[in-house]
Amino acid sequence: MGYEFSPIKFDDMGNIRDSVFSILRNAILDGKLEPGQRLVERSIAGQLKISRTPVREAIRQLQLEGLVTYIPRKGVIVSKFDKDSIKEIQLIRAVLEALSCSIAAEKISDKELRHLKAIVKQMSNESHENNSVKLSSLNGKFHECIRKAADSPRLYGLTSTLNEYVNKFTRLTYTSFRRIEEATAEHNKIIDALRKHDSSGAYDAMKIHVEKSAQVFLEMAYPDENK
Repeated sequence: MGYEFSPIKFDDMGNIRDSVFSILRNAILDGKLEPGQRLVERSIAGQLKISRTPVREAIRQLQLEGLVTYIPRKGVIVSKFDKDSIKEIQLIRAVLEALSCSIAAEKISDKELRHLKAIVKQMSNESHENNSVKLSSLNGKFHECIRKAADSPRLYGLTSTLNEYVNKFTRLTYTSFRRIEEATAEHNKIIDALRKHDSSGAYDAMKIHVEKSAQVFLEMAYPDENK
């Protein structure tokens, strides 16, 4: 294994399995563990200075999420996000984000609307610096604010999980100045629908935004297939 884990501190060991799961999951989503890389139970346990049992349990949980795959005679490897997988994730995300936005339109406060406007303004300022990492982070905060405004815990959990998957994809789209301009216009349409408490309009505006972002990412990530 190329990436090595630091030992779990005593204070972090309230629920060892959950801690190991979070460590491995974050390493995969952050790209520290690359697609196709083997997860060796004994090696991970040794690096974390824990027994193999919580590592085994965490890996099983990662399999349920589709983040790792068991291959006979090879073992457990980090799953690859191919084009079809990304399209599936983005399709589900578009519907869930749109539903969150629709519900948020009925509940959103003036304070939350001001916060959304401030985020969009900051994104506009940052766009001139070509900082895709910062722009992607602000975009995440924009969506997070709307999910919280919806005040639907189960829906929040589902959309948050999916967004952890797609965060690694959206950063690429914010290297395109054209897409930054388009996203800003889409964000403003979402805010306008939320301000009017227009649930249907908010649903449509968010769904279009997420679908457009997915389309742009796929065009940038797989340019040869668009010729």
